Amino acid sequence: MTRFKQYNILDADFVAQKLQDFFQEDHIDNDITTNTTQNEKTVVAQLIAREELVFAGVQIIQQGFINCTVSCNIKDGDPLQPGDLIASIEGPINDILKKERVVLNLIQRLCGIASITKKLSSITKKHNIELLDTRKTTPGLRMFEKFAVAIGGGTNHRFSLQDAVMIKDNHLKGNPDIIEIVSKAKASNPNKDIQVEVDTKEQLDIALQSEANSILLDNFNPKHLIEVVKYIRGHNTGKTKYIEISGGITAETLAQFCIAGIDGISMGALTHNIQSKDIGLDI
Repeated sequence: MTRFKQYNILDADFVAQKLQDFFQEDHIDNDITTNTTQNEKTVVAQLIAREELVFAGVQIIQQGFINCTVSCNIKDGDPLQPGDLIASIEGPINDILKKERVVLNLIQRLCGIASITKKLSSITKKHNIELLDTRKTTPGLRMFEKFAVAIGGGTNHRFSLQDAVMIKDNHLKGNPDIIEIVSKAKASNPNKDIQVEVDTKEQLDIALQSEANSILLDNFNPKHLIEVVKYIRGHNTGKTKYIEISGGITAETLAQFCIAGIDGISMGALTHNIQSKDIGLDI
C-alpha cells in the first residue's frame, strides 16, 4: 500500500542544473592544475566498478560529461562486480579531469545507498513489507538519494514536509490532544496521509480513535510488537490503517521486525549512514 510518489527516474534537466551548481562550488573553470598542465588532448576514460555494487546514476554520468561522447554499458539498478565497465567517455582531457571528482562523489554515494537498500529490501519483501526511507537525507541531495533508494528496491516515504502530516512526539509537546490535532490536520489536508507516532499503549488507543490514516510505532521491542500489531488489526478502526515501525532497527536486527500485519519499516540509515562504493575513472 505505497502512500507516496516514487522517485525512480532522475530528470535530465534537474541533474544538469544540480551538476552546474556542484561544478561551480568546485570552481572547475579555475582548475589551476588542469589549466596549466593540459592541452585539450582527446582521450578515452573508463568508469570501472572496484567492488560489488548496485549501480545508480546513469544520468549523472551523461549530464556530467555532456560535452563528451558517453557510452554507458549498464542501466540503473544493474548489479556489478569488481572490474565491470560502467561507461566509456571520449572527449577533451581537460573537461574530464575537471569534472571527474564531482561525478564520482555523486555516483559512489548513490551506489552505496542503492546497494544497501537492495540488500535490506530483499529481507522485507519476503514478508510483503515496504522498506521505507526518511527525510534524513543530505541537504541538496534529497532527490538523488531518494532515487537511489527506489532503484535499490526500497519505497520512498514523503519527500518533504508538504507531502503528508506526521505528528511526532515533539508536536504532541506543543499540543497533546491527539484527537483534536488530527481532526484539524484532516480538515486542512483532506487528501493527505495523516500519521501519528506513538510510543505508549495509551497514545495508541487514542490514535486508533482518531481520523489518522497511519500509525507509526516508534522504538517498540520486536517481541512486544507482535501483540501490538495484533491489537491494532483487531481494533474496529485498525484494519485499514497503515502500520509503520521505526527506531533502533539495524541491518542485523531487521529480520526480527518483519512481523505479520506491518506495512512498512522506515530506516534513516538507508541515506544517512551508508558507505560510498568504490568506483574508479581511468584515462
